[in-house]
Amino acid sequence: MTVEDDVEQLNKKKVLIVENNALTLSSLQQAIETAGFDAGTTWSGYEALALLKSRPFDVLLVDDYLPDLHSGDFLSRIGPSPTPTRIVVMQSSEPTADQVRHYRILGASAVVAKHNLAEVCKTVLLLCRNEPVVPVPKNEGFERGSRVAR
Repeated sequence: MTVEDDVEQLNKKKVLIVENNALTLSSLQQAIETAGFDAGTTWSGYEALALLKSRPFDVLLVDDYLPDLHSGDFLSRIGPSPTPTRIVVMQSSEPTADQVRHYRILGASAVVAKHNLAEVCKTVLLLCRNEPVVPVPKNEGFERGSRVAR
């Protein structure tokens, strides 16, 4: 596979970003689109659920705090779909081991610090390529902030 094939494949990948802070939402959208993905956005958990039912998304980036729906309730309401959506929970800080375990139980593929746009994009890329994202937080045998085994 050539780099051009890889880029073309990524351009077809759709990412839904659910974030209640307008500035953060804009930054995430710009980073995801610059990385070559199609990005849809919303601040609302209920609107995100409706969007997920209306069309397929490859990856869902969701803030751990939504003003209209608790993140646990939101994740439990995402039902099965013909094309499964990989879920990335975004937090304001680096996730702890307990937080990663909690969100994995609820169906998340990964948990990331949303301020680290490079890490967010890297995680989306790995999930779109069906490569493993190791859900281990800092100080547990991995480099600081990394979710990918070295």
